[in-house]
Amino acid sequence: MPIPLIIGAAAAAAGIYGAVKGVSGAIDQSTAKDINNSARSSVERANQELDELRSVTNETLEDYGQRKLRAFNGVISDFIETFQQIKNVDLKQSPELDKLNAGDFSSTTLLSLRQDYQALKDAGLGLGAGIGGGAALAFGAYNGTMLLATASTGTAISSLGGVAATNATLAWLGGGSLAAGGYGVAGGMMVLGGIVAGPALAIFGHVLGNKGEEALNKANANREQAHTICEQASLMGEKLKAITEVTVLANTTFSNVSSRLRHAVSDIKKVIDSEGLDFSGYTEKGKAAIFSAVKFAQLLKAMIDTPILDQEGNLVLSTQKRVLDVNEVTKGQKASLDSIAN
Repeated sequence: MPIPLIIGAAAAAAGIYGAVKGVSGAIDQSTAKDINNSARSSVERANQELDELRSVTNETLEDYGQRKLRAFNGVISDFIETFQQIKNVDLKQSPELDKLNAGDFSSTTLLSLRQDYQALKDAGLGLGAGIGGGAALAFGAYNGTMLLATASTGTAISSLGGVAATNATLAWLGGGSLAAGGYGVAGGMMVLGGIVAGPALAIFGHVLGNKGEEALNKANANREQAHTICEQASLMGEKLKAITEVTVLANTTFSNVSSRLRHAVSDIKKVIDSEGLDFSGYTEKGKAAIFSAVKFAQLLKAMIDTPILDQEGNLVLSTQKRVLDVNEVTKGQKASLDSIAN
């Protein structure tokens, strides 16, 4: 075969091969672009859903914190002021009322309630004061001991919001989406589940490599990373749902106990008006009214002492059971009082 003919055939074959590779490269580039767009969309969607859950959890904890403050400035303050007027109170010498189980409400418990309320007033959160979002978030998440420790030593809390800021989870819950970046987000993710935060949306830049195969490999790697981020977001979402569920339960129970205590304090005032201030001279019905208020105050104190989150920002797993127990005791308390009244 003549050499020119061979060279011509080789050139033609090379041309065909180059054309095929060119088309293949273009297809790979297009596929890579589609994969990257899909990965980006999945992360954006996961981020949006997570941010919505974060917002709901934040609002739920804030609402619970506001309810606690209202109770301190309302029914708890009213109970303390009313109860301390009564003289010679003996919570252990009424066998007919033993089923109320009020004997474990010690003077220490009452003192602790007074100290908590005084701490709030020292912090500038007494009657008529408001509470900011960060403070309400911390007040809803923490128990009284954790939140009021500095105030109880005589040091006024200048900003309860600062308590939230020291906790990565609360800092994240209080503001900032997954895409916002920063320690609050990364810290919140790690606290909520030992998750190492990825750079999220930043990983999905447009692939500009000249080689279609390289672009496709990078896109596939991005897709895998997006899948990991979405799984992490899903895990965080489940933890947020759990926090919200427990907080809603605590809020409802706290509201119920507060309402019971409010009615009980009203009954105490009626007893004082009709039977005076000496507990030893009260009728059994009058003593029952005192036991009722004491027990509901004890239950409310138990709720105040029950945190939703620990100091590391994790959901306290025992909280749900404790709140359910308080709820059951509240129902049983009312039933016992009804039987005595009748």
